Amino acid sequence: MNAEPLISTQKLGKSLGGHPVLDELDFAIHDREIITIVGRSGSGKSTFLDLIMGLVKPSKGSIKRRAAPIKMSYIFQRPALLPWRTVERNVALPLEIEGIDKVTCRERVHFALEQVGLFYAKSLFPFQLSGGMAQRLAIARALVQEPDLLLMDEPFSSLDPLLRENMNINLLRLQERTKKTILFVTHSIDEAVILSDRILILESGRFIYDLAIDIPKPRNEATLNSRRFAEVIREVRAHLPFHPNLPQQVASEPL
Repeated sequence: MNAEPLISTQKLGKSLGGHPVLDELDFAIHDREIITIVGRSGSGKSTFLDLIMGLVKPSKGSIKRRAAPIKMSYIFQRPALLPWRTVERNVALPLEIEGIDKVTCRERVHFALEQVGLFYAKSLFPFQLSGGMAQRLAIARALVQEPDLLLMDEPFSSLDPLLRENMNINLLRLQERTKKTILFVTHSIDEAVILSDRILILESGRFIYDLAIDIPKPRNEATLNSRRFAEVIREVRAHLPFHPNLPQQVASEPL
């Protein structure tokens, strides 16, 4: 791991309408690290990703990048595919916008589709895809841009629990192959624990807990049934504030 962070923040804050959404956030992410941010709805998770991506400007504090520019790709909750384009042409879109030549574009698109196991489906249209396939397509579209950092905002929240577990394992395998750095937002404690090198708990606009996950890698389906996995879940849950006006499962289940 490079000693210098890929991206770091100092006393970062963001206010909307005069109301502080995020405040005094000190954060750093290094190469090949997977960091997950866990918090209830309205805690500022998506706003933090928007700040890192540069979609909004901070109200105070700073964001430092190791090199300029750092290429980032953003994967949202819904894949936002273009229905009139095939799988292959959906992935090609960002390269076409960049003006990449057709030969290079095709090579990079095919490689990205192979990484997510969708090369066989390259001629299909979005309406022919399952939910999991559509999200893998969104990941391929992000990978084709060859980003230094993947920002993922609850990308699997709309999937059923079994498919979601499968997508988590697939993402881990993908990260092992590509060595991508990932900043991942979720409501699910289970998802955070299986994926992360570190988990940050965001509450009332501040990081209140930073936990390094010591579960060995590579992680797989057996990890989900291990004693250590259950222990870490309990540890994370113990540091999540209880809100009596919210359902108790808010900390570990997608909303």
